[in-house]
Amino acid sequence: MRTEHLLYFTTVAEKGSIAAAAAELGRNRSTLSMAISALEDELGTELFVRRGNSLLLSSVGELILDDCQRLLTLQEKILYRCTAPSGSEHCELSIGRDDVMTESFWRRVITHIRTSLPDVRLSMRFAGSDELPELVRQGQLDLAYAMAFHPTYSGDSLYQQIVTKIRMQMMSAQQHRLARLSHLNNADLAGSTQITYLDSDQEERFRLANMDTNTLALSSFELIRDGIKDGLGWGYVPEPLLIMEEEDSAGLSLLNHGLNTAWYPYLAYSRDPLSSPDKPSNHTDRALQQVHRIVIEEMKQARIL
Repeated sequence: MRTEHLLYFTTVAEKGSIAAAAAELGRNRSTLSMAISALEDELGTELFVRRGNSLLLSSVGELILDDCQRLLTLQEKILYRCTAPSGSEHCELSIGRDDVMTESFWRRVITHIRTSLPDVRLSMRFAGSDELPELVRQGQLDLAYAMAFHPTYSGDSLYQQIVTKIRMQMMSAQQHRLARLSHLNNADLAGSTQITYLDSDQEERFRLANMDTNTLALSSFELIRDGIKDGLGWGYVPEPLLIMEEEDSAGLSLLNHGLNTAWYPYLAYSRDPLSSPDKPSNHTDRALQQVHRIVIEEMKQARIL
């Protein structure tokens, strides 16, 4: 029995369809379908009952679902203990993040870390994108993820690695007058309130230069998205908040302006390189690298990478 097949089974059970599970795992639907069939053949029973476009657990599927989840959890623990030195002490890791990714994304990351690294004492801290690099440099955080407004020095006390690029999109509510215009110029935008991002230094980010317009400065991207949805103005929203929480983003429109898209690097900050083959790593280094791999894996499943 392959644990990969168990993962496919539990994910299909959670999502209710092969298509949704394949999207969640970043796999082809045919791969999952064949794996489920192979598992049913091996067990000699049907695990799902088809109802229209949905798959419901059979009585046997319901009976074994929790045990399959326990086996997957046990696999994660075994893999972790095989990489951790015998008799090693518990390590503590402090992770920082901004709010470009959704709260639900970071909940999944935390759950994955706790499952895979049960011996790690974990803390996660929210801070502004401009604050996080310095918190890592000072030793208050071991690892941080943030969108970079400006390049940050990388040297002996701070390393940065580009994880991906974040697309900022100029949005308004669908009922807003700007959304009804086929093409916008600066004069059109200047006639409406721009909702900007207020950083820890009280500086407004993403405010268009040389434009005389009223602004509403908010301290989180989710507040900006929701303010735009409520018709308070237009502004830039990180693409992850649009595609990871589609229900909350319903009712928003991309404005047809020449500056409706901007790209910013999304970085991982650490005091040591996250992959350094020439340096012998200790237990904490290995745990930190595994945490980074988990974040990358969750980003792939969320279709950010």
